[in-house]
Amino acid sequence: MPASDTQRYYLPLLDRHVALWPGARVLELGYYDPAAAIWAAQRGAGVVALRPTLDQVREVEATARAAGASGLDVRLAVQPEPSERGTFDVALVLAPYFLGNAAVREAFATVAAALRPEGVLFVQVHRRRGGETYVRMAAELFATVELLGMGGGQRRLYRAIGPRASVLAAPAAGTQRPTLEFVVGGLTLHLRTAAGVFGAHRVDPASRLLVETVRLGRRARVLDLGCGSGAIGLALAALHPDAQVTLVDISRPAVEVAGENARLNRLKNVTVLLSDGYSALAGQRFDAIVSNLPAHRGHRADLETAERLIAGAPEHLRAGGAAWFVAGKALPYEHTASRAFRQVQIAAADGRYKVLHCTEPRARAAMAGGRARGRGERPAAQEASGTLLRRVGGVPMS
Repeated sequence: MPASDTQRYYLPLLDRHVALWPGARVLELGYYDPAAAIWAAQRGAGVVALRPTLDQVREVEATARAAGASGLDVRLAVQPEPSERGTFDVALVLAPYFLGNAAVREAFATVAAALRPEGVLFVQVHRRRGGETYVRMAAELFATVELLGMGGGQRRLYRAIGPRASVLAAPAAGTQRPTLEFVVGGLTLHLRTAAGVFGAHRVDPASRLLVETVRLGRRARVLDLGCGSGAIGLALAALHPDAQVTLVDISRPAVEVAGENARLNRLKNVTVLLSDGYSALAGQRFDAIVSNLPAHRGHRADLETAERLIAGAPEHLRAGGAAWFVAGKALPYEHTASRAFRQVQIAAADGRYKVLHCTEPRARAAMAGGRARGRGERPAAQEASGTLLRRVGGVPMS
C-alpha cells in the first residue's frame, strides 16, 4: 500500500487501535477503498458498507468475494435505513476530502446519528488533506475526539466517543438542500445541490459552455451522460421543450438530486436514470449525446472513464446523430473520438475548456482495435449494474 495514497485506509492503524468482537454492528464509509469493510467482516463483525456510486459498490463486492469475507452488507446509499438509527456499535470512516468539506460533515453526521449512545467512531484523516478541519467537525458532533496514532504518509486515526443528543434527534443529513440559479438562453433554472455531487457549489463553466454550444434538431432525443445535479440536461430540456432528455449518472445521490431539480423546474420532458455509462440504456438510441467528461476518480486523474464514454457513443446514436463532449483543453480526447467518429471538430473553446463535436460514427468493426479494452470491460459492468438496479429499483423519474 503506497504511503502517499491518501484515498486508502492505512490498515496497520486499525490493527493497532481498533478492537472488534464477533457480532459487532459496524457502519463503514470508505468510498474508493474496500479494505476496512473487508477487514471488519473478517473479524466476525456484521458490516454495513455504504457507497454512493455503482462502481464503488461493485469494487467492495468483488473484493469481498475474492477475500472470502462474509457478513458484509454493501449498499448503494449514503445513509443507513431510518430504522437503524442509534443501532451501530462502531463506525469506520475514511474522510472523503476529495468530495469537499460538506460531504465530510455529512458523513460524520450520518455516523453520529447511526451509532448507539456508547458507540465509537474511528476516522482516518490526512494532515495535509483537511485533517485538522475534519477533527474540529467531529468535535462538534461527539463529546470526545482523541488521536490514536499516526502512520502511512501523515495519515492519522482518531477516535470519537459520545454522539451528542442533538445529533441523534436531528433529521437525516441532506434533507435541506442548497439551491443555486442557472441563467442560460434567457431562462432561469433553480438547481438544488447535494454534498459530493458534481455541481454542488456552482454550475461548472464547462457545463455552461457545452449548453451554449449544443445545437439540437426538432423533437430530438438527448442523452446527458454523468448528469450530476442535472444542469446540462435540464437546461437543454428547458431550452428545447419539444425534446426528450434522458439524464444518467453512476451516483445515486446525483440521480436523486437531478430528479428533484426536474420536478422543481416543472420539466415534463425529462427522465433520470441510475446507470454506469450506457449500462441501463440497452437498445436506446439518441439524436444527441452530451457530456461534461469526468477527469478524476476521487482525487486521482482518470481518463479511462471518459474514453469509455466516448467509445460507446456510436452504438447509442441514431442515424445522423452527434455527440458533444466538453473537457479541459489539454486533455487529449480527440484521439479517442477519432477512432469512434469520422468527423471530430472543436466546436467551441475558451481559456480552459473545449467542446468536441463528433459526427459520422464509425462502424463497430472499424473501432474494434481502438476499443478492445473498453469493450472487454463493458459486459461485466452491464451485468453488475443490472443486478444493482434490480436491488434498489433503479431511480427512474419522469
